[in-house]
Amino acid sequence: MSKPSGPRRSQVEKAARRAQGTPIHAQLRDGDGRVLAGATLEDGEWTMVLAGRPVASTPSAAMLLAMLRHTAAVQGRAGVRTRLSVSKVLDAAACAEAQAAGRTLAAHLDWLEAERRTRNDPAPALH
Repeated sequence: MSKPSGPRRSQVEKAARRAQGTPIHAQLRDGDGRVLAGATLEDGEWTMVLAGRPVASTPSAAMLLAMLRHTAAVQGRAGVRTRLSVSKVLDAAACAEAQAAGRTLAAHLDWLEAERRTRNDPAPALH
């Protein structure tokens, strides 16, 4: 009896995708054009990459954009000028998420940043 070809075909397809490289959907560059951060999409997961290493994954395109915007803000506070370029795929996915939440993309990204601040700020001291 022969083995099913489905799993073998799946492995071949994954290997072919790896050989082609994962498409980059966003790049955050400094003033000299060096890439500081980026974003990829694979199997429905958006991955943020810093210094060539994956640091976070999310199914949310808008969340990924919010993380990149936060990284740009941190760099800006350190005096580093940045420029963010985003693919049409990432932009469309983030816009669709924002629209589903009843917001514009800009308002949705601001909402995500406010949520991050609330989550990361220390709780007030009780006296």
